[in-house]
Amino acid sequence: MGPVLVLGHRNPDNDSICSAIAYAHLKNLVDPSRVYIPGRLGPVPPESQWVLRRCGLEEPVLVEHVRARVMDVMTSDLVTVRPSDSLRSVGALLRERGVRALPVVSGDEICGLVTVAALAARYVEDLGVSGFSSRPVTVGRVAEALDGALLVGDPERLLAGSVLVAAMEPETMLARIEPGDTLVVGDRRRTQPLAVEAGIGCLIVTGGADPEPDALEFARQRGCAVITTTVDSYAAARLLDLAHAVSEVMETEVFAVEPETLLSEAAEDLFASPQREAPVVEGGRLVGLLTRTNVARAGRREVILVDHNEVAQSADGVEEAAVLEIVDHHRIGDVQTASPITFFGLPVGATGTIVAARYRELEVEPTSAMATLMLSAILTDTVLLKSPTTTDTDRDMVTWLAQELDIDPVDFGLEMFRARSGGASFSAEEVVRRDLKEFRAGDSVIAVGQVETVDAGEMLDHRSEIDAAMATLAADRGYDAVLLMVTDIVREGTELIVAGRRRIAERAFGVSFDTGSAWFDGMLSRKKQVAPKLLESRGAPRR
Repeated sequence: MGPVLVLGHRNPDNDSICSAIAYAHLKNLVDPSRVYIPGRLGPVPPESQWVLRRCGLEEPVLVEHVRARVMDVMTSDLVTVRPSDSLRSVGALLRERGVRALPVVSGDEICGLVTVAALAARYVEDLGVSGFSSRPVTVGRVAEALDGALLVGDPERLLAGSVLVAAMEPETMLARIEPGDTLVVGDRRRTQPLAVEAGIGCLIVTGGADPEPDALEFARQRGCAVITTTVDSYAAARLLDLAHAVSEVMETEVFAVEPETLLSEAAEDLFASPQREAPVVEGGRLVGLLTRTNVARAGRREVILVDHNEVAQSADGVEEAAVLEIVDHHRIGDVQTASPITFFGLPVGATGTIVAARYRELEVEPTSAMATLMLSAILTDTVLLKSPTTTDTDRDMVTWLAQELDIDPVDFGLEMFRARSGGASFSAEEVVRRDLKEFRAGDSVIAVGQVETVDAGEMLDHRSEIDAAMATLAADRGYDAVLLMVTDIVREGTELIVAGRRRIAERAFGVSFDTGSAWFDGMLSRKKQVAPKLLESRGAPRR
């Protein structure tokens, strides 16, 4: 099913982005038998962009869903044929490859499909030899179909007459010959020169016999082609029907799909079509072939979940994927697996801490880039180690990584937090939706966003725009309430803004939100200081 995707949660924060990259890097080192690719489920936050630029790294690939696609199961190791190829050569390829169909292409462009069924139908379409009257072929193609040798004649000459087998006396044979016909004959030495003299277009000598010398001389004089072959006359006569071009029997009305098409959708159309195969086309270029066998043997896309373990926060279609591992520091969610998996779940301040610990446990020395990513992940999620979620393990990992990089972690962290605004134009919608997590508490659905800054005042200067964006979000998604934590890491507190049913927040925190917001000293953690209060106040269990 291809590479393993290492994915953080929706609306990714810096911990989600950086931990996915660092863990994919680690997995590629310790498990070279597989390929692990870091992915993301949303836009890269500004601080992550800053860290990635600092490390000279590309952004993780954007993953829209993890449902099986055509490209995950298609046959990409293709053998193709051209419209001008002979049916004999195509038949040999079909047998050699053990497939039912081959794509017919001109350059990279798909022209159609040639199938075993089409060849079989052509081969038995009549009991006799159809000849070349209605479908002329070249001398060279006839020689190819017979695995023969062209002794005399132009390989580009077109043969357009009947095909006769010389199984009778010469006089009887001559009465049947018309100029331009093709004659299949064994070692009948009297028949060969007489047939050439009668004006045949091609003489085929079977059974490995040498042509009569007089016949060769007459052929040169009269422009008749002479072909020798080791097959017998019966086989030669039947093989001549396979001298025609693929273009004469290929199916041109074919069902084609694109690589990114969902396999479930493509399979439905494929099984409803008369064909058993569908060319996979991207930008007009053939890139694969989807067969019914591919569909029947299809597995699930494989993923590793980082910094989350709830379906609502994961990739679209995660319930259809094979989750191989989970690396997380949140509560246990609702992701279900078909078999036991490796689950690294620790009560620490950041997933980056767990990833860093895995590097140390496996005795893998992180590169400068990976150490920088993990350090940034821990510092953002623990708000420079000031969050109440911070543990000694977080501090230990920060000390280790900072020593590896020979930098001051506080200076590095402050520079990273300043990069969040970094001269970019303010967008209330981005601020509200960038780091958003959804919680179900009783009958209520509550969304909590968080933005961390070194100066909350600058952010709150845009309060009216933020209020409007939060109200729009609540209406669009049907949330009972939307909360935004504007966290000031210097003052070590949060201005908590509420939209929607403010009474939900008032019950949870025991303060009035008449103005739409309230300041909380020491509030730095959504996971430990906000979400539990909301869940408990609505009667939801803390998991």
